[in-house]
Amino acid sequence: MPQSESAFDPLHFAPTLRTSDPCDKTFDPCETRRVTERAPSITTPLVDLITTGGLSILAMGVLLLWALAFKGPVDFVDGDWVVLMILINSSHFTASYRLLYVSRQEILRNRWSAIFVPAMLLAILGWAAFGSAQAWIVRNLVLASSIYLAWHYTGQAWGMVSSFSRILGVEYNGIERVCIRSGMRVLLVLHVLFALSGRLPPADWIAPASYIEAYGIAFKIVLGLVCVSLLAGGWAFQSARSRGQHIPLRAVFPWLALYFWYPFWYFIPGGFLWVQLSHALQYLAFPLRVELNRYDRTKSHTRAQKRIRMACVYIGLVVSGLVFLHGPPLAATAFGPGWYSSETIRTLFTGFVACVAIHHYFIDGAVWKLRNPKVRRELLSHLEARS
Repeated sequence: MPQSESAFDPLHFAPTLRTSDPCDKTFDPCETRRVTERAPSITTPLVDLITTGGLSILAMGVLLLWALAFKGPVDFVDGDWVVLMILINSSHFTASYRLLYVSRQEILRNRWSAIFVPAMLLAILGWAAFGSAQAWIVRNLVLASSIYLAWHYTGQAWGMVSSFSRILGVEYNGIERVCIRSGMRVLLVLHVLFALSGRLPPADWIAPASYIEAYGIAFKIVLGLVCVSLLAGGWAFQSARSRGQHIPLRAVFPWLALYFWYPFWYFIPGGFLWVQLSHALQYLAFPLRVELNRYDRTKSHTRAQKRIRMACVYIGLVVSGLVFLHGPPLAATAFGPGWYSSETIRTLFTGFVACVAIHHYFIDGAVWKLRNPKVRRELLSHLEARS
């Protein structure tokens, strides 16, 4: 999803909608030719609500209440969640690659994302493979990926608030926008502090004790700002509502979900896994919608054809994610120790996954520019008036 205000804020596009037969109350997520004024959406209103924040808010809210208020045991550290990682997380990475490398024209249009950035990342990975600082390089690739992820999470959430607000006709004034976005910026800083937790800078830069003390002070300040930003964002949505704007939950939930994700990451052992899965689930509907709109662009297809197409695309994403992002660990589990399970391969594979993540974040910020008419058309063409 879009990562910057310039890329996705606001949508300079409001689809012209036509109302279909008012007696027809059905809605099929694959029926891109049918448009209803009452419920413009990326998939369906309910699926959008669930995937972009509703499910994570409900599940994490219940578990946080159980763990913090009732002192109930919650621990995901020892669980084996590889199936969910393959079905949701890995496929959301490969979906961005399908968007970028779908055609030669798309590659040439995004040369930095498609050619130059991956070339630089591969060069760094090659340096790790054949140089003498392998562990140091991989460790810093993982750190860079963790820090970049802060921008990715919060940028995607804002993109969804902006997109759902726009397609449903909601407009925020300047103060309201600042209040909503400022919370995401504060959470970005909190994410960076999480990423830096347990990492000490070189002692000749700053004494470890001084750094730990400064980190603790910064952490408390940021937590205070998070609380203030939650109130400010809530006020902004209420303010827009008081001006007569109908604020859909789909516009609020991506913002609100962030305020559940970070406490869940902090308080629940192994909680980050579920934060990442929630983020990936939030993302998947958008590239799949683009895929469906591209498929339906030149000729009409039946619902069955569309469902088969989307099933095939999704299976392809899952299989490619399984091979490239889980291959060596799964091979070691299935076949026992081998070249793919050596310490060097494990370290390099960790670096490779970090490079894929960094590249994915960069792709996301490049291809989701809705000021670009082509991107608007491919994502939102199912909302346009069709003759």
